[in-house]
Amino acid sequence: MKKVIKSIIALALLFFIFQLVVTFFETRHEIIYSISHEGKVYHIKEEFLKEDKNHYYNFEVTDENSRKYIFYYNKNYNKQNKILYDIESYQENNIHCILPVFKDKEVGSIICNQNGELLSSTYLKQAGLTFDNWYGSLKSKGYVFDDSGDDIVSQEHVTLYNHFPKDYKITLWSYRGLYILSENTVKKLDVLDNDYYENTLGTLVGNYYIVADTDQQFSYNRFYMINVLNETKDFVETDVEISKDSYFLGTIDDQIYILDRDKKLEYTFHTKTKKIKEIGSVSSNAKMYYNGKFESKDINIVSNNKEVFQMNKIVKELDDLYHPKEIKESGDKYFFVTNDNRVYYVMKDNLETKVLLFQDANLHDLKVIDDNLFFISGQDIIWYSVKSGYRRIVTHNELLYNNKNIFDVLKK
Repeated sequence: MKKVIKSIIALALLFFIFQLVVTFFETRHEIIYSISHEGKVYHIKEEFLKEDKNHYYNFEVTDENSRKYIFYYNKNYNKQNKILYDIESYQENNIHCILPVFKDKEVGSIICNQNGELLSSTYLKQAGLTFDNWYGSLKSKGYVFDDSGDDIVSQEHVTLYNHFPKDYKITLWSYRGLYILSENTVKKLDVLDNDYYENTLGTLVGNYYIVADTDQQFSYNRFYMINVLNETKDFVETDVEISKDSYFLGTIDDQIYILDRDKKLEYTFHTKTKKIKEIGSVSSNAKMYYNGKFESKDINIVSNNKEVFQMNKIVKELDDLYHPKEIKESGDKYFFVTNDNRVYYVMKDNLETKVLLFQDANLHDLKVIDDNLFFISGQDIIWYSVKSGYRRIVTHNELLYNNKNIFDVLKK
């Protein structure tokens, strides 16, 4: 009998170890389950994807009237499944909304269905729906929402607000260097003696902001390297000199691609080796990056048109469905902007179901990092996330006059 018990314990232990190993190497799962709340039944399809350090949970919820709600939530739950704990609901006229509640009693973002169209609460608030009564009811149940206003935390050079995302830094070109913005501080680092307004020779690559030393009189062979993370600066001098009539084509991985319009030459500047290498000429053509791959193109045409790399994603199926003017890829999603500056997202495996997040007539220079959206709107920098919604995080008056290649975002 003792041997049988020992065998059972050993098998149980082996099974437990096997489960731990499977969970450790698991990068995705899909599970179907149901939740009942106040007599209403919701059918849930939960999909999990781990990509690098990111944990993506995507949900499709169907209510008893076959209305569907799609939303996502990004948080490390150690690859657990059935993380949706409860669902609160609200109806106003033909607008039906749900609020997802997760295992740790943390609330997600309200998602609404209006005659089959999926809308975020951010967009509906922009349209005039307040949710005040529902929020009051939810707060009485103990749910916590960050509905505070935009409080100023710093006004040194630029204005920072209390909703600045703690995991990110933002850079603003100051014409002689950078403002480096973090949660509560503004650091100004100058590298030039004279204003460089157009900034066609400055860009963020990894943790470094690289800019040519435009104080040099006739040509450039010195590049300043500003470490955005530790807020220090250095420079490197190269063996190659580029003419003053040069500009950055774009960045791929750790390399900056440079076009010298006077010499009709293309170079790469490798930010790790700190070396410049010629890769294109009149005879060998320019190497241009379009929709995820390099193509050969006449360097004279590139130079005359001042062409740059096309980093905007081109997805034929999305183009055919929605005719967006801009597409950004993020994990298992596409975010896209329509001609009237409405911002949507779709799942890659469900392109026909779009969710309207918000609309901003002044949207400019959209950047998407791990499902977080950053962009310029007038004199402000806006951050949108599924948890925080649409938030003003920076005000800088200069953005009203110059918003081209002036801001970047770095995840810490």
